[in-house]
Formats: sequence, structure tokens, C-alpha cells
Amino acid sequence: MFLQVNHLEKVFQTRFSKEKTTALSDVSFTAEEGEYIAIMGESGSGKTTLLNILATLEKPSNGDVILENKKISAIKEAQLAEFRRDHLGFVFQDFNLLDTLSIRDNIFLPLVLARHPYIEMVERLEALAPKLSISDLLDKQPFELSGGQKQRVAIARALITHPKLILADEPTAALDSKNSDALLELFEHINADGQTVLMVTHSSLAASHAGRVLFIKDGKIFHQLYRGSKTPREFNLDIMSTMTTILGGK
Repeated sequence: MFLQVNHLEKVFQTRFSKEKTTALSDVSFTAEEGEYIAIMGESGSGKTTLLNILATLEKPSNGDVILENKKISAIKEAQLAEFRRDHLGFVFQDFNLLDTLSIRDNIFLPLVLARHPYIEMVERLEALAPKLSISDLLDKQPFELSGGQKQRVAIARALITHPKLILADEPTAALDSKNSDALLELFEHINADGQTVLMVTHSSLAASHAGRVLFIKDGKIFHQLYRGSKTPREFNLDIMSTMTTILGGK
């Protein structure tokens, strides 16, 4: 199994109070290599906490996360940055590009940190840039780009390390509808090439492009839907119906 999430629990307790807040409670699911999974839930449902644990940005209180037989929830703190750099790709809603670097250097940055040879960085970017339609942007600065262009650059930076897993946090939140549609089509193409993608989103439209949707409520997996042969439009109706059921069960 490519990814296993076993009985995850996350309990937060403030330093000056004994009060505890349970963000995740017995969350378990698996993912095959090459899957495209969306995670949905209301604000405060635990979906962002789950993403942060998968990203090794937070440690679970209990439970395990296993990626290709490696228990990532047990990796020592000193090794986490290297693990994230070599195995995970991140796409955030606010792009996280460095204004002092060119687009090319922003994309190269994770490979520079990993001390890859320059010729290898160039070869990877030459193969990647046309697929993301950013070849004509490489010598520009981030402030010269539109939101949609910045997000494609952020995706290039995530993909250039050849990650095992792409983690996307509300990737369409800062985009207009036209750029959102283009980005979601791009994610589908990336997934069709074999890339495993796990996306947290509040948007049923965004989730409808995934192959499977996990719904979180009160820190637990409440339900899941498979897209199968449905179009995104058809799948979106199923997702909205399920979300209405979840909200109605409050």
C-alpha cells in the first residue's frame, strides 16, 4: 500500500490550561499510488490538521502515517526537513514565491537546497515548463505574474523534485473562476501522468476533479465518495448532496 493512515488522533492543549481540544479522532484511510484524493469538511473539522500531519509539519498524538512502508510520523525532527524536500511536494493557496528571486530560481530552490547539479536542474525544468505553460515566464519576477501564473509556478516548484506525494492546501482559493478551472484541469493532467495528489479544499467544484473525496466531520472520516466514470459536473452534484447531509446532521 502506497499510503496508510492508521488511527490518527491529534489533541491540542494550551501551555497555560488543562483544557484539551481533539482535532482528529481515529482517522484511518489508505491511498494507492497514482490516486487523486480530495479531503473536504467544514472549517474546524480537522482537515487542515490532517494535511499538516501528512506533511510532517505536526506530530499526531496517536496513530501512524506510513508512506511506502516508511513510518513518517516517527521520523526524527532533525531529518524531517530533508524528508519533506525529497519526498513531498507542496502547493499552497498563497503561492509562497520569493519576490527576490526570478521564476526560474524560485522553481530551482528545492533542488538547490538538495545540492543537485545545475545541469540536472535545467534538464528537469526544460521537461516540466512546457507541460505547465510557463516557459515564457522563467525570467520574470513573481510580482509580474497573475494569480493563475503564480500557481502554475508553485506547482512546477512542487513537481521538480519528483515527489512521491503532492499535498495541496486550498489551491484554488486565491484564484478567479477561469484560473481555477484551468488549474483543476492541470491537476487532472498531472494525476493522469501518475502523480499521487492529496488536496484539502472547501470547494465541491475543486473536489469534483478528484477520483475520491473523503469527508471529515468533528475530527473523523464521516463518508467517502468515488468518482468512477462520472464527469466533474455529475460528481459535483454528489459531493454537494453529501455536504448538505453533513451540515444537516449538525
